[in-house]
Amino acid sequence: MSTERLGEALQRLREVAEIGEQAQNVELPGRFSTLVDVVAGPEKSKPDGEEAIPLDRAEELVDLPLEVLQETLKKTGRDSRRASALLGLAAWWPGDDPEEAWRDDHQRRREELTAIRGIGHELVDRILLVVLEVPTMPLSRSALRVGCRHGWSGLESEYDEWQHLFGHSSEVSGIPLRQIDLLVNWIGQSRCGPRPKCEGCPLEPLLPDGGPYEPE
Repeated sequence: MSTERLGEALQRLREVAEIGEQAQNVELPGRFSTLVDVVAGPEKSKPDGEEAIPLDRAEELVDLPLEVLQETLKKTGRDSRRASALLGLAAWWPGDDPEEAWRDDHQRRREELTAIRGIGHELVDRILLVVLEVPTMPLSRSALRVGCRHGWSGLESEYDEWQHLFGHSSEVSGIPLRQIDLLVNWIGQSRCGPRPKCEGCPLEPLLPDGGPYEPE
């Protein structure tokens, strides 16, 4: 692992990143509306000529038929495939609490979220990070590709090792994990897909000698 190399990469990305308003204007933590945005994406459109079912309160969703929620998500431009997960999350939701009282037991909340059907490990970490403000890094496919190709770590590394790498880099660089998540996913999605586009990438000068390692 290389915290130093990752830290240098993050500084470069912060200088050139095109991650838009989402990097600056994150929804309020501790709100169900924020959780909906994290899980199904933000609202992109409003249904024409009909009253939209509110998605900002968990109690409005708990008894909603799955098909109705799927249709509502479609009409608002969100990911309808997340409907089942949202219903499970609505039943779990402890209530909006800006005072953070229910967010203190991180391990308990992780276990509860992991037990909900349709919630994978990456999404669990994203909910913990954005909604509950738990310092953790969602290990997306983009993050793993970028990290492996640059030699920061490898696919053989354990989950805790990846978390230590990003967490320590956040402490050393002073860049919050929320922004690190946005930066790494931005470069991963724009440059580091199944076939990397290294030429002209901001991180090209930081590649290992001989070019990127291939993680897959």
